[in-house]
Amino acid sequence: MTKIDATKIYENLKFGRIKFEEEKNCVQVLEIMSDWKKGTLSAICTAIGVSESTFYKWLKISEMLRECYSLGKMFARENWEEDGRALQWEVTEKGTSNHRFEYWRMIGWSRFGVGKNSRVRLELDEEGTPNQHYNELIKQAAQGDFTAGEIKQLMEAINVGLNAHQVFKLQQEVDELKGMLEKKETNKNADHSRPVK
Repeated sequence: MTKIDATKIYENLKFGRIKFEEEKNCVQVLEIMSDWKKGTLSAICTAIGVSESTFYKWLKISEMLRECYSLGKMFARENWEEDGRALQWEVTEKGTSNHRFEYWRMIGWSRFGVGKNSRVRLELDEEGTPNQHYNELIKQAAQGDFTAGEIKQLMEAINVGLNAHQVFKLQQEVDELKGMLEKKETNKNADHSRPVK
């Protein structure tokens, strides 16, 4: 288990000491993702000292970081595949379990979504509109982060949110128009010789 310096991490976050440095961070991403023992987003974030949401913000502003991260995911996946090719020749006694294979399969599920059917990670701006969320999901799907079933479910959920958002905005506009109409009627019925616009 990794020992952390909680005070130092807190101070770095509080005083904004960790800034995006393209060359340094891109190299870190490639090194970590190509390491079979690491090769995860959480390993990148802990090495740099930032949260996932900060890392995703950096991805949005740096095309080079996006490219390095995408390539890094391919390195990690290839390392996993290579380990699987080595496992195919291992023989275990009948009735015993191959723990190395089970571990390999678990890594495939957790890192690459091989056979997964549970949670997904989203790169969404929590303060964004449903329109922005829809566009962000399309970009993430283009990077191959979702299975076909996952993207279908996510799009359906976003569509429901988008419809609710549009209805809410339309109701606001109707309320504004009603208010303006009431003001107009009030001004027209007053003792003024000319209505106030």
